Amino acid sequence: MPSTMIHLMTAHELEQEVSTLFWVGNFAPDYTNDRELKDKIHLRVSDDRWGELKTLRDKIDMENPFERGWFLHLFIDACWDEHELMEYKSYAESFGNAENWFSGYRNEIGLATYYLYHHLPWAKQVWDLIKNADLSMINTSLPISQSDAGWYRDRVVARHFESEANIKPEFFTYDKILNFSQNTAARYKAWLME
Repeated sequence: MPSTMIHLMTAHELEQEVSTLFWVGNFAPDYTNDRELKDKIHLRVSDDRWGELKTLRDKIDMENPFERGWFLHLFIDACWDEHELMEYKSYAESFGNAENWFSGYRNEIGLATYYLYHHLPWAKQVWDLIKNADLSMINTSLPISQSDAGWYRDRVVARHFESEANIKPEFFTYDKILNFSQNTAARYKAWLME
């Protein structure tokens, strides 16, 4: 589960000129604070997450920008959870932080998202599009309402707009995130063709 900007950075590797609903859909699966629902949405409760993703791939309307963004989010999370999340956990454990590694992780990806927001040349333009997206155009059977999408969009926009510019993550460096984004985008393109 990477941060919002890591999702957007990977999406930007794939598509730059897209509907604003694609950008919103790309972070919308994180809208709920209900851990059980969030794990269900992200297919973490499945014994075969990749199989569930393939099933969803066949059901999702890839012509619908919101659904395409949503699906890409789930793919990115599956890739991230396989490697980057576990790599950070091992890193934290090597410093004797086995019990509290997750809170350190959440802090680190928070720093990463704000760093990327302030340092990627395209980020603020994309966020302006997100901020002004017409969410009444969302047409989906995915488990999110327009009001939930609006509430979450406004919350995430505010957090990024209000963030400090002079922060820098220690573990999730720009180069590490760029490598993940580029590799995940290439993996996604290949996986869609399977």
